[in-house]
Amino acid sequence: MTTIGNLHEHDANQVIAQWLDAANPDWNATGERGSTLVSDPGRPDIVIRQGSRMPVIVECEYGKPAVDDARKRLGKQLQGETRKFTEIIAVGIDDLCRRDSVEAFRKRLDDNEPIFTVQIVSDEKDGVNIWPDKPLSAMPTDLVAYCEYSQVPQAVIEEQSENIAEQVSSIARKLHESIRLTGNLQDDTFNNLCEIVGCQNSEDATRTACAIWLIAIDLQNDLATHSKALQDAELLTTQSLTVAANGLLLQSDILHSWRIIESVNYLPVMELAIASMEAGNLGGSIVDVLQSLERLSQQLNGLHAKHIYNFAGELWQRLVSDREERAAHYTKPEIAELLATAAAERFGGLSAAEIAKVNILDAACGTGTLIGAGERAIRRKHAAAGGSDAELHRKRMEEHIYAMDVNGIAGTLTAKRLTDMNVEQDYRKSKIAVITHEAGSLTLLNPEMTGISNVLGYRNVTPTTGIGGGQDFGVFHVGLGGIHWALMNPPYSRPRKGRQQATKGLDPLRRAARKGKWLMSHGSSIATDFGNVSNIRLSKSGVFSHVLPLTAAHAKSWQSWRTELEKDFQDIVAITNVAASELQSMSADTGMGEMLVIATKRDGVRPSEWQETDLLCVNLHMAPQTLAEGYALAREITGIPQDASFGLLTDGSYIRTPQVKAGEPWGAVGGSNNELTAVSLELLNGKAYDPLSLATRELALPMATLGRFAETGPTHHLIGHPKGSEPIGAFEWTPLEELSVAPSQQSMWAANGKTQTGIFTQPTHGGAIVDNDLAKQMVSERSQWHISRNLRWTSQAVASVKTAMPTHGGRAWNALQEMSDNIGQCTALFYNSVFGGIVRNSYGQSTQSGRATIQVNAIPGLPCPAFHADTDEGQRARDIAARHFDELANLKLEPFAYCFRDENRHRIDSVVAEMLGLDAEDGAIQAMLAHYRLLFASEPNVNGRNKAIVNALGEYRNG
Repeated sequence: MTTIGNLHEHDANQVIAQWLDAANPDWNATGERGSTLVSDPGRPDIVIRQGSRMPVIVECEYGKPAVDDARKRLGKQLQGETRKFTEIIAVGIDDLCRRDSVEAFRKRLDDNEPIFTVQIVSDEKDGVNIWPDKPLSAMPTDLVAYCEYSQVPQAVIEEQSENIAEQVSSIARKLHESIRLTGNLQDDTFNNLCEIVGCQNSEDATRTACAIWLIAIDLQNDLATHSKALQDAELLTTQSLTVAANGLLLQSDILHSWRIIESVNYLPVMELAIASMEAGNLGGSIVDVLQSLERLSQQLNGLHAKHIYNFAGELWQRLVSDREERAAHYTKPEIAELLATAAAERFGGLSAAEIAKVNILDAACGTGTLIGAGERAIRRKHAAAGGSDAELHRKRMEEHIYAMDVNGIAGTLTAKRLTDMNVEQDYRKSKIAVITHEAGSLTLLNPEMTGISNVLGYRNVTPTTGIGGGQDFGVFHVGLGGIHWALMNPPYSRPRKGRQQATKGLDPLRRAARKGKWLMSHGSSIATDFGNVSNIRLSKSGVFSHVLPLTAAHAKSWQSWRTELEKDFQDIVAITNVAASELQSMSADTGMGEMLVIATKRDGVRPSEWQETDLLCVNLHMAPQTLAEGYALAREITGIPQDASFGLLTDGSYIRTPQVKAGEPWGAVGGSNNELTAVSLELLNGKAYDPLSLATRELALPMATLGRFAETGPTHHLIGHPKGSEPIGAFEWTPLEELSVAPSQQSMWAANGKTQTGIFTQPTHGGAIVDNDLAKQMVSERSQWHISRNLRWTSQAVASVKTAMPTHGGRAWNALQEMSDNIGQCTALFYNSVFGGIVRNSYGQSTQSGRATIQVNAIPGLPCPAFHADTDEGQRARDIAARHFDELANLKLEPFAYCFRDENRHRIDSVVAEMLGLDAEDGAIQAMLAHYRLLFASEPNVNGRNKAIVNALGEYRNG
């Protein structure tokens, strides 16, 4: 670009303000205006106002974000405002722009050049927070997004939503008591409410009903204020109804108003509200209940945040106590923003008209938080592509958003979330359905099934799944290849307490999918079934984006899912965080490890075989904490160059790894340090990589798997059960210390970090025969060699052990059979060395920090050097192990996470290095091993962020 001017900062601010004003027709953005702040002569660089929404201040300067100026605005308020600023956007303008003319600078903005850097300055309880530490690169469209988020200070929103939820609970208690006092009618009313809203007890039902009514009242007030069609239909706000009824909000008036809304449509939101309001005799306090909800609606609207924030979803996750039983886990808004924004970037090359027709499918829509974030991302892309369709909301609601769930409330919440995005624009129909088929949305596993009936609002339609085309009343169609974006957080597990919908009737559907060679399902997690649904329905070049358990990256049971994803998709990205605490988890409910997977379906003819592909693994130091952080991380991740192998991000790192075998574990997912990931990948390829010297050494033995020279023992379900628990298996097991006489049958049943401190280990339990025939079989499967199935790095010292006599496995230990002693010595030493720790940490499931779980059926696939090799190198390894084993097996070891300081484990490491053909007396090799141990112990999924271990690491480094 030719530049001929000298653009002063004052002029640049005015140009940016004018550009922002044009970017959103509803904004009033001004630059460099004085007398703006109360009791402050300062002049904010840019101020954005939008009706009654929270105003926004943007402070700019050349070269770096204007953090100091932003600090000065915290706690201030604009003239005519009572709200104080808790968040300011600090922007840096590229120094290159100094030489621009006004016209040249405006062209940079119009061309969406990355000329800004941004930091968010916020006022928090413990002081001023600046995020991120290093400024983010940003384009003008990114600045628009940050301004939208700043209209909704998340800390304020979360505090208020908690307050509103508490008030709803209080109102619900009043309603519950009112119904209870109706005498003989109470049981019918409570039963009806429970059935309508899908709750198991009357307290939950009344609380849920009150939340639904609040949502409906909120919608009524918005539509009465903004919808021309409903104003013409004489819909009144609840305030107007109260005035007309002499200060009372009557049940009859509310029902009349909601039926007026139904006359236009909005049926997905109103159906449950009306049905629950008509559930029976709600008692004499219903007027007070409605008036309290009406006041709460005004409080909710006072936040002016519904266009961004999903209040209905927030209420649901705070009010409903049985989401675990429903398997209805909530997607955090900031995680939804990260996943949706990152996935939507894949539509960036489309025209505005094409983006407007992107079909989104969420077959497990829940509260609508995720699909709402996706829809907002689509609208941003549409605007960035030059789109300006005034009817975009109606068209997308009617034709392009497909949302399904087995729960009626979920459908209602999703409809409300999407409606909130533009209440000025009415929609006359929708594709939001509550699936009453026994398999729920998974009925779409059958490729022949395309028609979904029981669309919310069409209550007389037979609730079955249709076939084929047509425009049936109350039916919409999800054709093969008809979806452009599959965006969902599918349930991982089955509902509890008898809630079996979505888990019945799956076998014939799975068979139908397999017949068409859709093979993601593995049967033990229905999340893989939803993966199949997405694959079946996605178009060529369609985008797959799911929230999944971290287990999916590593577990043997997910191998078919990984294989099919790699076969049918490309540009695969896996995003996870390596934090340990529940507060930092991606999961809102479980605290378990999760990952976000994004991929693009291959274009052209569907491959018949697995395809070698690259995998981009993004490992965050912690999950995003706000919507703005989620958006910013997504933009940073999508900006990673295609040819970049590894690097750092604002809050983490990334590494691109080749997948060279079908469905192999994604070992790089979940590691915080790229050096350790590189070490792990090279080990799996039979090489020792030294990050200090950058040298790579070929190991004397290639990497094989444990199953090449050992059989795994039976599961604990066959071996028996602990004393006092439900009888199952061959033996009843009692801790040895509780037995007066040494038993004939002994077991390595339990893990005990205090006693199991060496490779040579004593059994833990003694057994009494329960099933004689089964016991005979179990005796034949005893072993002296065992491997831990659920290793806790932070408390357990040994991963593989030997017992003096053949012993049964158990719940914590699995027996290794058909393995000679000389190979057993090799494997036990290897898995208790830092080499084995690194390999296991990349192969084992790490859904919980500080732990590396391996499923029984995955143990044979555990990587291990080929100690069975009939070669000179194999014999040498076995000879070295035999010479040192007795000494090393009796050493007392610290928990594995303390490996960096444990001199006894260092001795094991040196012997294993010799077994692998490395010169352990070489100073470079010793330095490499020490570095391995520090890298390994520093991993959050190894040390679990245990303070004692982290502090010891710090002392070790400093000492």
